[in-house]
Amino acid sequence: MNEAMTKAIENLKAALAASDELKAYNEAKKAYDADEELNKLINEYNVQAAILEQEGRKPEAERDTALIESISARLREVYDTITESKTLAAMRDAEASLSLIVNAINDAVRFTIEPEQANCTHDCSTCGGCH
Repeated sequence: MNEAMTKAIENLKAALAASDELKAYNEAKKAYDADEELNKLINEYNVQAAILEQEGRKPEAERDTALIESISARLREVYDTITESKTLAAMRDAEASLSLIVNAINDAVRFTIEPEQANCTHDCSTCGGCH
């Protein structure tokens, strides 16, 4: 890598660090990590889902249907509570906004390496081929 590329990468890193999208992502991530109740619910959901999966792998005759129904009901409750979380919604929104920038950066690099892909719509009916 030459000096011009190194400088360009440093400039890109600085611009990304100064972007509203990365700042919003970092704030949302900090709030998400600090939300003890949400993280407790996510952990509970994962544990309950693992138990349900384990019970589901048993032969049908050995399955505890009362346990399965109980866990399934609790999973629905926990899932609903998690998906209603404003902290999680903010995190997802921030991730989506940041992903647009990351995808644009990746596309710019990829299209520099493979310029013929720059006009690709991913709908093969709209072009004459990738050659």
